[in-house]
Order: sequence, then C-alpha cells, then structure tokens
Amino acid sequence: MRIAVLYGGESPERAVSLKSGKAVADALKKSGHRIHLLDPAKKNFFREILKVQPECAFIALHGGMGEGGVIQGFLEVIGIPYTGSGVRASALCLNKILTKKVLIRHKLPTPAFVEVRRGEKISLPFSLPAVVKPANLGSTIGIKIVRSTKELKAAVRDAFKLDGQVLVEQYIKGTEVTAGILGNEKPSALPVIEIVTPTGFYDYKAKYTAGGSTHIIPARLDKKLLNKIEAVALEAYRILGCAGFARMEMMVKGGVPYILDVNTIPGLTGTSLLPDAARAKGISFEALCEKIVKFAMENHEKDRRKKA
Repeated sequence: MRIAVLYGGESPERAVSLKSGKAVADALKKSGHRIHLLDPAKKNFFREILKVQPECAFIALHGGMGEGGVIQGFLEVIGIPYTGSGVRASALCLNKILTKKVLIRHKLPTPAFVEVRRGEKISLPFSLPAVVKPANLGSTIGIKIVRSTKELKAAVRDAFKLDGQVLVEQYIKGTEVTAGILGNEKPSALPVIEIVTPTGFYDYKAKYTAGGSTHIIPARLDKKLLNKIEAVALEAYRILGCAGFARMEMMVKGGVPYILDVNTIPGLTGTSLLPDAARAKGISFEALCEKIVKFAMENHEKDRRKKA
C-alpha cells in the first residue's frame, strides 16, 4: 500500500512528532508498504501529498492542527483515508477544557477544575496544590504543579504565553497510570501501565528521555481496579467519539481512576507508552502500525457507504 506518513508540523510537539513519524515509517516499510514521509510545515506539503496520492495517510502529528482536526478535515476534503480519530473527536480531545466538560456531563471521573480568563482574578473551589495547564497542548508542555498563590499566578501567566485557553486543575496525588485503546466500533483496552518517575512528575523530560520514567506492566493494582480503569477508559473513548487508537492518562486515588488527559495521537517513539502496552499484549510495533492502518481503512469504507 502507498502510505504517506505525516510528521513534524508546527506545534511545540514537533520534535516528538519527527521521532514518531520516522519510527512509524520504518515499521511500515518493514511490512512492505511504500512510504512517503511528508511534513505539513513545509511549503510544498499540499502539492506533494496531491502528487503522491496515498492510499492512506498515517498521521503521526502531535498537538496543534495535526492532532486537533485541521489536517483530518483537509484529508477528508481530498478523499484520503487517514489514521486515528475524525475531525470532531480530534478537536474535542485536544482541548482539555471541552474534554473535561464532556467527561463530567457523562459522570466519568476527572479532577475538578476552573477555566481561567485572561486578566481576571483566579478563584479556586479547591485548595492548593493545583495543576496549571494550557488547554490545547500535549506532552506536558507548559504544565506546572503550583503550591502557593504566587506560583499559581506566575504559572497561569506563563501558560497564557503558550495558549489562549488555560485551566487550573485540582491536584490529585495517587498512582499514575495510562490505558491505551485500539479499535473503532468495538475497541479493546491494552494492558494498563503504571508510570513511575524519579521526580514524581511525568513531565516532558520524563516522557521522552531514556530512563526518565519506568513503565510497569501491568500496573501494581488489584485485578478489580485494573478492570475498572479499562472500563472507564473504554467508556471515555466511546463518549468522545475516538477511533483507531488513543491513550488515556489517569491518576488513581481511593479506588477511583481520574482521567487527566486523552491523547488521540499518542507518542510512537522508542520511549512511548502505547507501543509498550501493545508489546505487553504480544503486538509488535510493526503489527501495531499495521492495525492502525487497518482501522483507518475500515473507517473510510464505512463513511463511503454512508455517503453512497
């Protein structure tokens, strides 16, 4: 199959995306596909993808327009099947504020939060410490744990330099886990991973530096709680309209798995969590990439039938 792997892009997560894209391209080449690596940040991108006319686009873009629905919409307009979630789910899940509102509406556990308005006084319905987050960035970019009012104001000010929307979330100290999901209409959960870091904060350095974190598979939790984590992750996946693959970041405390974030295009690098979870289930990286392409083609065919 002729596949365009889209990587790079213009978001702050460009460096991670370049690594993900190259890893995916190598894996798909080993499976016998003809691969074209294309970077949407390059001026000739639109001309190149129209010239290549891929049978499928594997989106390995993280954050920004690549993960937020823009590139998905473009590919739909020109009729190219693509991996991962559609326009609506991509846009929804990239925005942490909207995601949390949907989760709360459906009574799924997520930490309490407030949306901060630029220039307005910050009033928290919960006590410090708290977590300040730019609403539309991934890879823990711009996220800070604050323990004083002074730190809170400074972190919010810095977050607004990165994003036009900022939230402050209740800090929950517990066991950090992640649940990967694969599939379309009948998704399945991958083994739950427990994340342990030397600093206790799974930040950008811990995520993408070899040895920056330890992935414990399966997580050191009892079977009943692991089943609950998987059930919550699958329900969130369904409610948010995700497809293909995704990864839920969670903090477990008091037997409750609180959803922190939903990644519709999680990292696919050498230190990434989703490939680790797949390997624990006996799915090689090459097979994982192949499955993601298969899910993309299934979705495209289903949409084609609806329009026929």
